[in-house]
Amino acid sequence: MYQQLRNIDKLAINKQMALPLKFKSIKNRENYLVSKCNLEAVKLIENSKYWQDRKKTNSIPGAIVYGPKGSGKTHLCTIFKQNIDCEYLTSLTNKSLEQVTNGKNFILDDFVPGKDYPPEIVMHFVNQVTNKEGSILFLSRLSPFQMNWNISDLNSRIRSLVSSEIKSPDDVLLYLFLVKYSNEKKLFMSDKKLIYILERLNRSFDSVIKIIDRLDLYSLEIKKSITYKNIKFFLNELSEN
Repeated sequence: MYQQLRNIDKLAINKQMALPLKFKSIKNRENYLVSKCNLEAVKLIENSKYWQDRKKTNSIPGAIVYGPKGSGKTHLCTIFKQNIDCEYLTSLTNKSLEQVTNGKNFILDDFVPGKDYPPEIVMHFVNQVTNKEGSILFLSRLSPFQMNWNISDLNSRIRSLVSSEIKSPDDVLLYLFLVKYSNEKKLFMSDKKLIYILERLNRSFDSVIKIIDRLDLYSLEIKKSITYKNIKFFLNELSEN
């Protein structure tokens, strides 16, 4: 069964529907919604002077963007890749060290201590990128100070990174995204149905995408409007997965 209802401030949503929200064009989805929860992170990754022209130091030439799952970190890195030529990695091995060349930039996604990022290899990788005057954008669900790499020097260097937190979207932002994404899919539903969905979803962009994608596919199959019964069924299905 889906989770208990959240207390949604419907009046606040109605008042803020006219907010001057901004959208960023990216490759794997038409728009990325920019608001207070991610504005600083967007500014950081779009700062080409920081990534390309800044003087290199003994610390890591890079930055970390962190936030909970579903907050949009991976979509933000797509914007980064449009501006900066870089290699996208989700783990590091000894072979990864061979990829480091002069001036080469990297994205390390889901960056947390563990089997995908062994501390010793991370340390060697960071040193090589620094020596070769490249840069690294780290994406993580943890802040630098929540990570323990069991190597004091590596802990110190990770914690010295320029960092930006992406917070979970509030209900107003999530509702606006829900409206926009369902409209893009041409899955038009009443405000009451959208609020019904919002009250029962986890607070993340990924949750919105999953439920709307499933409802859209089902709507195309049955060639009928979506009902509350349909919505309840797919909400239950998502909560069980």
